[in-house]
Amino acid sequence: MPNYLVTGASGQLGQCFQSLAKQFPKLRLYFVNANEVDITLTATLQSFYQVAPFDGIINCAAYTQVDQAEKEPEMAYKINVEGLKNVIAFAEEKSVSLIHFSTDYVFSGDTDQPYNEADHKDPQGVYGQSKNEGEELLLKSLCEHVIIRTSWLFSPYGNNFVKTIARLAKERSQLQVVEDQWGRPTYGLDLAKAVLHLIDNNSIYNFPILHYANQGKCNRKQFTDAIIKEMGIQCSVQGVTSENYPTLAKRPKFSILDTERIEQQLEITIPTWQNSLKNCIQILNS
Repeated sequence: MPNYLVTGASGQLGQCFQSLAKQFPKLRLYFVNANEVDITLTATLQSFYQVAPFDGIINCAAYTQVDQAEKEPEMAYKINVEGLKNVIAFAEEKSVSLIHFSTDYVFSGDTDQPYNEADHKDPQGVYGQSKNEGEELLLKSLCEHVIIRTSWLFSPYGNNFVKTIARLAKERSQLQVVEDQWGRPTYGLDLAKAVLHLIDNNSIYNFPILHYANQGKCNRKQFTDAIIKEMGIQCSVQGVTSENYPTLAKRPKFSILDTERIEQQLEITIPTWQNSLKNCIQILNS
């Protein structure tokens, strides 16, 4: 029975893994938050390993506040680069495997074609740059590893676009949302289930990089319209351009991830974002 340490267990993706753990009885998962294992402090990894040895790490620990990263780049780099460097060194020393998550923000978004795993990277902001540096460290490492890039993550847990829109739509009669940013929403529970399935059947490390996002593309306004419709709330949505809605960090205009590798090579069936949004809203409303 493989044993995996799941770091960042109190974050959005970590909670998704926690909610699915019982569906995978062949895997033993140890869930730890930053108070128990802080990836910026190697000693905490060593201490946990001595008490409960593990074969692999699912690293959900990350700095993900895209705009805040522009104000405090040192914090983004401390977690996304220096923290990951510690995890890699530990994994190499103990010969444990490492599953790490990255983002569509490693790409510039200045294209009209989906990005595959080998496409040129050109991150535009501090968050994307820090995640890109982490990727490069891991790709050069000696431990067994995989990088899974994802985009527009949402779930019933943590802070995310779906929960923010659901809250704002209840408070306001009209919202303004950008309609010139395109991507593929990703349901955290679908992503976590795919990862656990690939660990279960020993194919998670067949490729150094994988892309995972739900089927179907949309812009932010279309995503918002679908959220409000699914919630059954009366709220009008006005589409605006990114120029009309300035943010500290530049968002990719087109960051659609090509998921052919994980679908065709690893035979993972990916649901549509519309169906998974329905599932998410049902949980939020329950």
